[in-house]
Amino acid sequence: PAAFRLITGGAYQGKLDYVLARLAAESPQDSELEPAVFTCEMDTLAIDFSCQVINKLHLFVWAMQQQGRDARQYLIDHRDDLNGHWLICDDISAGVVPIDEATRLWREATGRCSVWLAREAAKSSACSAAWPRV
Repeated sequence: PAAFRLITGGAYQGKLDYVLARLAAESPQDSELEPAVFTCEMDTLAIDFSCQVINKLHLFVWAMQQQGRDARQYLIDHRDDLNGHWLICDDISAGVVPIDEATRLWREATGRCSVWLAREAAKSSACSAAWPRV
């Protein structure tokens, strides 16, 4: 497995807070330094791998899909760049299946990215209320 970690879970479940707390606990000498966090937006077409934490990966998937690009293939192509990172992705698979095709395809693409990442990650956890489930 690659040396990166994947954290998934519902929106507003404390995933980023959990990751920041874990990083502080793993490096207590650096606990006053905030790790660099790259937060994907709905127009993010490239990930800044200089940041230790990649947040809101599901929005990166959306942006790639809107441009007709394959987010999963991008991640595969940048597999080595993922090492040492914490990746955070909302689980958008729950709930009612969306009526519009773009949102359905986004859910599917995000799921496929998450499955690939979970298989490749050193550790994968689902987070609910800032508490991980391995």
